[in-house]
Amino acid sequence: MAALPQDLAPVGIPAPRRRPTPPTPPTPIRRAATAPRRRRASRYLLLMVLMTAMGVFGCVTLNALAAEQSFAVRELEADVTALTRAADELTVEVTRLESPDRLHRLATTRLGMVPAEQPAFLVMPGDASPEVGNPSRTMAAPAPSDD
Repeated sequence: MAALPQDLAPVGIPAPRRRPTPPTPPTPIRRAATAPRRRRASRYLLLMVLMTAMGVFGCVTLNALAAEQSFAVRELEADVTALTRAADELTVEVTRLESPDRLHRLATTRLGMVPAEQPAFLVMPGDASPEVGNPSRTMAAPAPSDD
């Protein structure tokens, strides 16, 4: 139990009496410019920290996406290089297969063809083209029969 002030006073000395204080009149409310409240400052600080964190997170995310895209670009460039090389090799192969010397050699060895000593022309009945001159050797085609 706590001691009361009356109990602490020495014996024989009366405790001082308090005078009643007159009631204080209410002070009028003044509307003066004051510093912002601490609570608003903490909200502002929290908002700024949150926005900074979101900015850093966004930058890191964009950097990661850019790095991923650069790897994809490198892979696609390697594929384009390989496909270009393959297309060039196929073009060289087609050119080699279409060469006149190779075709002449295949015709004479595999197919048993011989070079023509004198060209012959085939004139179809009813062909009256002025480009056909007097050939040295002309073969006439048989007329179609209506059997």
